[in-house]
Amino acid sequence: MAETPLRDRSDLEVDPVYRHSIREAVFILVVWFGCFVWTCTYCYLYGYASHEPNPTATPVAIGELVGPLESFNRDPLVLEEPFGLGIPDWVFYGVVVPWLFCIVLTFWYCFYFFTEDDLEAE
Repeated sequence: MAETPLRDRSDLEVDPVYRHSIREAVFILVVWFGCFVWTCTYCYLYGYASHEPNPTATPVAIGELVGPLESFNRDPLVLEEPFGLGIPDWVFYGVVVPWLFCIVLTFWYCFYFFTEDDLEAE
């Protein structure tokens, strides 16, 4: 007698622990990817000291994408901003802000979103 494959059996239920772990993993990966894209994009666009084309560089010069360097306030006095911390603004908004966002989101995630499952055998 041939047995039906497991994927064709409608009487099987997905374990709630497995379902919760998949949901939590997807949430973490989406947040991580969003912060990754924000950090890389923001730091690429605002972090370069020179927007001028380099003849030996193979990619397109950043100045051709976002405009000349003069349109950005890259004066050394800018290092006193934001909040007078002594770090460049692009580091603050490109690295520190996503990091703080992830810390706050982690606390929210652990206290309100995370589901603690009973692992006892039934």
